[in-house]
Amino acid sequence: MRKSSFARIVLMGCSSVALGAALVPSTTQKITFKDAIEMVVQKSPTLNKSKIEVELRDLEYQNASSAFLPSLDFTTNHGLRDNRPSIYNNIYGSDLNLQLTENLYDNGISSTKYESAKIQKEIAYFNYQNERDKIVLELALRYMHYSLAKSLADVQQQQFNIVNKQYQSVFNQYQQGVKTRRDYLRFKTELRRAEIDLQASVVNTEKYRLELMSLLGFEMTGPLDKPFDFIPIEIKKESIALIPAQEPNLVQHPRYRIADLQKKVYENDVYIIKRSYWPELALNASATYHSGDYAADNVRLTDNQTTSWNVLLTMKFNVWDWGLRRRNISIAAVRKTQAENTIAADLNDFSSENKKLMLDLQQSSKKYSLAQELLDLENMSFQFLDSEYRSGKSSYLDIIVGLRDLLSAKVQMYTSYYDLRGQLLKYRYHEGTLYEFILKN
Repeated sequence: MRKSSFARIVLMGCSSVALGAALVPSTTQKITFKDAIEMVVQKSPTLNKSKIEVELRDLEYQNASSAFLPSLDFTTNHGLRDNRPSIYNNIYGSDLNLQLTENLYDNGISSTKYESAKIQKEIAYFNYQNERDKIVLELALRYMHYSLAKSLADVQQQQFNIVNKQYQSVFNQYQQGVKTRRDYLRFKTELRRAEIDLQASVVNTEKYRLELMSLLGFEMTGPLDKPFDFIPIEIKKESIALIPAQEPNLVQHPRYRIADLQKKVYENDVYIIKRSYWPELALNASATYHSGDYAADNVRLTDNQTTSWNVLLTMKFNVWDWGLRRRNISIAAVRKTQAENTIAADLNDFSSENKKLMLDLQQSSKKYSLAQELLDLENMSFQFLDSEYRSGKSSYLDIIVGLRDLLSAKVQMYTSYYDLRGQLLKYRYHEGTLYEFILKN
């Protein structure tokens, strides 16, 4: 019997996929799992935004550091001047000033702002790490879905080949009068069912491939110069040989580090507001060089020069402001409490996710172990049924049921394997080592 047009395409190259084509040309660019991870880290707009934030915080930190250094200002004026009665010998005026200033003490404001700027720089870096790992985890889980879909498509292809082989044998025997029409129709029905499942699995794989391309930022609106395809993650039992028994230590996770640092920033904000309520002290020093009318005829720059210096202690105290500063302190304290409550709620949710993760990890590990055992049993069972069927000791219904059970066992094994690997990647994310772990393995 002739195979259907779809079956012929599948047998020619079902596992190959291309944009806008049934078959992948030889110029297809293959992308590995690690390649995809590095690409998403480089191209993600969200991650680029976090990188820019790190750079901005570093500039703010440098500005806060400069507040402790002396400042040198140079000013000069040239132009016409006059008044009545005139006190100037020359209508053309010139003036030069060079001033060195230093803020020796400003009530602790500069040092507090410096500390906050330093903390904000650290927060930006940890936030970048967290955003990077979140994006990497999202891509990794989608890559697992793609790998699962690709593996299931291969399983469906194998199932189709087995059913087709059985069908060809029954069809030949039917033509020779050995098998009944009932056997022939039953296997033909099973072959069509396998075709439909195979087609669905190929389409599903293509959907996941397109999702990966979209996440990696490939243009999907027009044709690409080169088709792209992804190399699925292979099943390696050793990659999940060791299942962690303890929960990830969240203390070193970027989200916890950010929370601790952010609390210090809120405390500094309240401190700065409080300092304006009490007497404010400032100690400033300056040295000035001045030269005037040096542009006049027969006048040298040093003829009218003067120098001065001062070290001044200034105290400022607001006697009455209708309670404005006191209310500002209350507002800052309330906002600090609100922000800390938000942080605590976020960390509680993250801690709860951590505990659920361990339950999911244990369940996935058990399911994978059972799925492996089930697949071994179904393989042995089908081999026995196939032998019995060939010798005429079992019916076509037995062999069909055996094929379905074998397919179901393979699906469960692949599904449980990639689910377990996804749970292990989530574990690494909660541990704060996901990106480094993927690059090393």
